[in-house]
Amino acid sequence: MFALTLAGCSGETEGDETAPEAQAEPREVTTAMVESQPFAEPVKAFGTIAAKQRSAIGALTEGPVERIFVKVGDRVSRGQPLFRIRQADYQRRVVEAQAAVDLTSAQAIEAERRYERVMALAPRGFVSKAQVDAAETDLAVARAQKAQAQAALGTAQQALADTITRAPYDGVVTARMVDEGVYLNNRFSMGGQSAALELQELGIVAAIVNAPQEYVDAFRRNMPARVYIEGFEQPFDSTVYIINDRVDPESRMVELRLPIRNPDYRISSGLAVRAEISVPPVQAIVLPRPAILGDSAAAYVFVVVNGKAQRREVAFESIDLDRVRIRSGLEPGEEVILNPPATLRNDEPVKSSRTRGAS
Repeated sequence: MFALTLAGCSGETEGDETAPEAQAEPREVTTAMVESQPFAEPVKAFGTIAAKQRSAIGALTEGPVERIFVKVGDRVSRGQPLFRIRQADYQRRVVEAQAAVDLTSAQAIEAERRYERVMALAPRGFVSKAQVDAAETDLAVARAQKAQAQAALGTAQQALADTITRAPYDGVVTARMVDEGVYLNNRFSMGGQSAALELQELGIVAAIVNAPQEYVDAFRRNMPARVYIEGFEQPFDSTVYIINDRVDPESRMVELRLPIRNPDYRISSGLAVRAEISVPPVQAIVLPRPAILGDSAAAYVFVVVNGKAQRREVAFESIDLDRVRIRSGLEPGEEVILNPPATLRNDEPVKSSRTRGAS
């Protein structure tokens, strides 16, 4: 009985002596002090390539299409004929208008001669005052009728010239809406077909892109940008030319337009495009991606406070595969764990091995 007691006492003494050795050492972690630093990441915006101008070319005069001179894909110059409306009716109107000018011209000559004879006799009293007034009136009427006929002739000649529709600018024919023989009208209220061809000016194209509204105050005209177009290996240099004052209330995006020179027409309208716009640097907290745990909806990091790891929820956005930008949840001067182990728990004691810079 005494021996058991001694053994028991001896066992308790040995257990008390080894208890401090059984306590776990604080986990060693790599940390860095959170710093706010200038950050200049291009703003990414996505959209579509558009022509500088796109026009549905219709007829200036009404009538059936007699001849189409171009086909889809043709490059045309300003003033080049595109199609022609049947001219027979308009040629006849020019002939009729010319005949009217000839007639009124003859009548005006006769009225001038009559007026001259009356005025020659008036001083000698061979004609009455009423006859003088009538001669003056007849001359004025004849001259007005001649001017009216000349104006009508000009209108008829212009209508005849307008039967040939010409390109309003250098461009490319991108669509044909009608075939020869189709009747075109230039009065939209009457219904029917009014456009024959689609023409696009592609010497300069525009990247129409949409950027997040949070950058709206940072955008300025002439900001440099690089434009990446689907199907092209190399980007194109451009600048911000137009900033739409309207922000879309549904998408919360602002529209930007970036011109790109396209002298050889390599770039077609409708291509998908991504623009990277250089904005002034801002102060930001940047962390290596491994410091972030959880997913984008419930992301968190661990910071060291009084020798213990404390979980901190954060909001972030990706910069690239290796870095993220912290939007909220961290402040400069805090000590963050850069690569927290998956088994790390909140309030677990840790031993910091600090490195320079969190990014």
